[in-house]
Amino acid sequence: MERKLFLALTLSATFQCLAQTPEPFEVRRAEPVFEELPELKASEILKPEFLKGSHYAVRDPVPTGSGMNQFTIDSDFGVFEADGNEMLLQRLKEIDAIARLQDVSRTDEFKKSLVAAAKSPLNSARNIARDPAQAISNVPKGIMKFLGRAKETVENVGKGGNDDLGEGSRMKDAIGYSDKKRKIALQMGIDPYSSNTVLQKELDDVAWASWAGGFAFSAATFPISGPMGAALTVTNLNSTVEELLREKSPSELEQINRATFRAMGANASDVERILHGGAFTPTQSTAFAVHLKALKGVANRGAFVKAAAQKSTTEADALFCVYTAALMDQINQKTPIARIVMLRDFPICVAKDGTIIVALQWDYAAWTSGAASFTDEVQKVAGKSGQSAHVSVGLSGEISPRLRQELEKRGMTVQDRLVPGPLK
Repeated sequence: MERKLFLALTLSATFQCLAQTPEPFEVRRAEPVFEELPELKASEILKPEFLKGSHYAVRDPVPTGSGMNQFTIDSDFGVFEADGNEMLLQRLKEIDAIARLQDVSRTDEFKKSLVAAAKSPLNSARNIARDPAQAISNVPKGIMKFLGRAKETVENVGKGGNDDLGEGSRMKDAIGYSDKKRKIALQMGIDPYSSNTVLQKELDDVAWASWAGGFAFSAATFPISGPMGAALTVTNLNSTVEELLREKSPSELEQINRATFRAMGANASDVERILHGGAFTPTQSTAFAVHLKALKGVANRGAFVKAAAQKSTTEADALFCVYTAALMDQINQKTPIARIVMLRDFPICVAKDGTIIVALQWDYAAWTSGAASFTDEVQKVAGKSGQSAHVSVGLSGEISPRLRQELEKRGMTVQDRLVPGPLK
């Protein structure tokens, strides 16, 4: 009886203790195995000058997924999406450029030039440059092949007869117009081959007034306004890439990039996917080629080209490849890289000193099941080196505290924000 009473009192005290606990027992479980990718806030992660400007405002919710911060931008010219930090910078530059180009179109000088251009015999050349497939549908088939040749080839067309001379002259005019448009875009620090259709319309009009109507355009006349001006005056292009874009036509860029990719071991079909698959613009394929070429002597670069060719279906995919190659180029200058190995579709570098380097264009990385699996595979690569190689992880964006903890617990060196871009 006494034992029963003692047990009852004990249980009663235990239940009272639990009842007084400030939170349910279930809350005090062990830390979850994996993290959920968060929805970030633009107001918390972006520098103020990138959050809102005179012609735009970035919406506060920023979902994260596939390694990208996903931004939505409300602007005076429509709503734009930006998959990733780098694309956000690109879109903000473009919004500013649209505003400046529209300011140009309101000037009396521009309006007079546009009237003069409308009377110009060069209108057919503009149609070819803007929509070559449609504009030359009634032209002999050889023109389609001819359109892809380098500029100097065009200058030799037409020597055999008057008909050819007429077509050759039209093509030279079209190339001249395209050159003008490309150089105006580069003056403004924007990608002349951007997929932004609103920007392309404004560029078309100003380039046409300049080429056919004699309008004297200078980007210096219409400087970037507002607090973000200084941040956007310099393009994020490698100087070699910018020089190639300025001096070479699209067909010349294609020839140069094809030769570059082939020289590093990429097969012909993969190269053609890069050049004509639709994911890479001429600017992006050129930047990708230039950064990989800078990894002179690094083995297996062709494997990265293959993955880029076969897996890239969107502009965001192309940018991942371009800026990952740029990170490799940056790291190679301090820690020479010996070769590239592919884990799944990710390129991993092996330095000459045996260090395994994971360098990726990644906006926000968390300890997810995918990250855990990938980390295991990286450790296996390090183990196979036979010398317990050190692993160094470098990301362009931000690593969650939990991911940093997990990687460092495994003996890895972690660096993030290598390319902070618009982040605070």
